[in-house]
This record gives sequence, C-alpha cells and structure tokens, in this order.
Amino acid sequence: MNESEPRSQLDLLKDLEKLTEEVNNMAGKKGQSVFKRYPLTFALLALFGAVAVSEGVKGIIRSVLIFENNPWYLFLIGLVILIFTGTLYKKLDK
Repeated sequence: MNESEPRSQLDLLKDLEKLTEEVNNMAGKKGQSVFKRYPLTFALLALFGAVAVSEGVKGIIRSVLIFENNPWYLFLIGLVILIFTGTLYKKLDK
C-alpha cells in the first residue's frame, strides 16, 4: 500500500498540472489583448485619429492671421519648440 500511494499521488499531481495548464491556455486565448485580436481595426483607428488631429491643427493655424501671412513665423516657432523639447528630453534622460 505504501508503494502505490506515492505513485497515485504523483499521477494525481500530474493530472492536476495538466488541468491547470489547459485552463491557463483557454483563459489566455480569451484574455488575449484586443489589439492583438483586431490589429487592422486599431491601426486604421489610430491612423484616422492622427490625420484628424493633424487636419485640426492645420485649420487652427490657418485661422491665425499672423501665421497665414508669415509662414516663417510658424516655421521658427516650430523649430524653437523642437529644440526645447529635445534639450528637455536630454536633461530628463540623465
């Protein structure tokens, strides 16, 4: 009885491990990220969002008369902002 008892316990543990592995696999498929399940949909939504923001910013800039008449001001302001954010990034990275 002593010899069969450890063997049956080992078999029971193996069965339990298999069962938990199967449950984890099933839960992993159900809990898979929405981004992984529908990559094209989210890529198109992200693209639409980026284009909408870009076009909105263009519309706002066109409504400011100083930028409409002098595009160099807009260019210089953009350049200053990029330089500022670049140096800020370098300082925060340290």
